Amino acid sequence: MDVERLLEIVPNSVVDGGGFPRFGTYRGELPAVSLKPLGGKHTPAWWKWRLRRKRWNFTIAVTDEVLVCQAVVDGGYFGQAFLYVVDLYEEREVATKRFIGLPGVNAEVNDRPARGHDSSFRAPGVELMTSRGEGREPYLWQGRIHPMVQRQPGGFRVDARMAAPQSPPALTVISPVDQGGVVTVTQKWSALPLEGDLRVGSRTYRLDGGLAGLDYTQGILARRTVWRWAHGLGRLFDGRAVALNLVDGFTDGHEESNENALWIGDRLIPLERAEFEYSLENPDRPWSVRTIDGAVDLWFQPYFVFSDFHRWKIIDGHFLQPAGRFEGTIRVDGQTHHVVLYGVTEDQDIHW
Repeated sequence: MDVERLLEIVPNSVVDGGGFPRFGTYRGELPAVSLKPLGGKHTPAWWKWRLRRKRWNFTIAVTDEVLVCQAVVDGGYFGQAFLYVVDLYEEREVATKRFIGLPGVNAEVNDRPARGHDSSFRAPGVELMTSRGEGREPYLWQGRIHPMVQRQPGGFRVDARMAAPQSPPALTVISPVDQGGVVTVTQKWSALPLEGDLRVGSRTYRLDGGLAGLDYTQGILARRTVWRWAHGLGRLFDGRAVALNLVDGFTDGHEESNENALWIGDRLIPLERAEFEYSLENPDRPWSVRTIDGAVDLWFQPYFVFSDFHRWKIIDGHFLQPAGRFEGTIRVDGQTHHVVLYGVTEDQDIHW
């Protein structure tokens, strides 16, 4: 499969000269997400800029020993961050933290998904940051949580580099949003070579030789947002890096929008629509994750379920993100590969 013939190169801007979003699925890094030029029927009401505009960055790293995830969310009128660490040998969680704050004060996510990216959450005793310079530098992932905040001797510390220039292309999707939303822009990038160190309490993990993935999303979303998501990373038996991203229930109602993709070696390969089977009441039981054409057919065993439930007057919903092991088959170029990947699945249904 020749990805260059299937995906167009990402445009230089989200919005064209007439104020219309450049809806589509693209290959490559988007320089910036600027939604101010939106015009015509896509012009957001003034209040949607404050209440419905959401920005977040999610970072995941996987080695043979450990899986670590971090998210920073600018929800328009609230800020949030979380992180957790799963020891893959012991198949259990060894650290979890969540934080609530104010956008622009504690939580910040800028408009640059690739070069010039900066997302961070800062509070007393807490600094979580993912950033990248303006050139061909790697992404930097730096985090500190004081032992008193972590409530664990030694606290939490990560110093990692994710080598974007040595990675296969990013996937960029610009999609309409139904039910009162306007547009969402996401850059998914995975199978980035990883190096660095992670310290959790008395444990130290080397991240060299691992793989990382990034999910940058910004949009003017609907009041209710619902999706299922899966992201896994690993290697084929021949040593090539492999990663996948599957989404169901968010942007897949539009033909031009498709976040389902596979990274193998230096290639980005688009996939068909995804299907998820799981128990919402028991998310720690195995999941089935596949594409409708059978190219991806995996089962997923959670080791840990991160959950975040809100029953506030403005925000009401649930967020489940199990972390664990994918196993099954992936078919590419007429070949079937048995794979073992580590990563996350997700179920979100939230009014925000």
